[in-house]
Amino acid sequence: MKKLNFIILSIFCLNIYNQLFSQTNVLEYNPKPLPEDGHSYVTHSNFKNRLLDYPFVREDDILWTKTYVSQIDLREKVNQPLFFPVVPVSIGGGKFRSNLSQILLDAVKSGQITAYDDTPEEYFSEIVTPQELEALLFSVDSTEEENLDTGELELIIDTLTVQNTDIKAYYVIEDKFFDKKRSVLDSRIIGIAPIAELINKETFELEPTILFWVWYPEVRQILANSIMHNDEVKFTGPNHMTFSEFFDKRLFSSTIRKESNMYDRAIYDYKKSGMQQLLEAERIKNDIRNLENDMWEY
Repeated sequence: MKKLNFIILSIFCLNIYNQLFSQTNVLEYNPKPLPEDGHSYVTHSNFKNRLLDYPFVREDDILWTKTYVSQIDLREKVNQPLFFPVVPVSIGGGKFRSNLSQILLDAVKSGQITAYDDTPEEYFSEIVTPQELEALLFSVDSTEEENLDTGELELIIDTLTVQNTDIKAYYVIEDKFFDKKRSVLDSRIIGIAPIAELINKETFELEPTILFWVWYPEVRQILANSIMHNDEVKFTGPNHMTFSEFFDKRLFSSTIRKESNMYDRAIYDYKKSGMQQLLEAERIKNDIRNLENDMWEY
């Protein structure tokens, strides 16, 4: 009997000790911010966000689907979180906040993601190596010009460097489909292409040029760990939101340039003026909304 009482008393004392010890650890776990945090609170810069997979979709469950190519214009205010900051900004813990173009360029140059050439007949088929991309972003050209003072020809060295500020738009390829199993009209991005304004060496005029395409499912994890500052969305936490959330929630504004059709033609192939192209893009958006409403008619 005494032995049993001793065991019970020992267990009781051990529980009290564990509770006191745990409470002491909780009270002592109050780290103070360090200079590298850069804030009045402790930042968790090493935390990696977990990426959630999309719901599985069977091809047999798709009642309707089309592929769309849209353009995101960074001059629109709602899309400016993708353009700024033009220079990386520290957010504490040795981590920086960059714009989307800088994130994609750094990821392609480091080999984290694969870049593909612009081949509309078959997207994501020809790979652009980091060396080829570097040659595209930085090139050296030489021309001969006459010196007005001496009348002699002089060799002029001209260098072309593409900065992230030169990227003023993006092309986005996405699939829209109606899943009868979940009864939703879903939209999933397939690829993103940065468009830079480059000088045409023949006409010496700025022309929009697609630098490369990236396969969006491959870049999602990088975007999920890249912080953006979006003033249009309030109360999203101390670090605001990630690029992955921005795209998944479709907080951007875009203009449809092409939809999959029998003729395999873009809007600008049969609508010549800019106003007609915008009206046609709005008509396509209205058709998508009407389709979703029609699915719920019965």
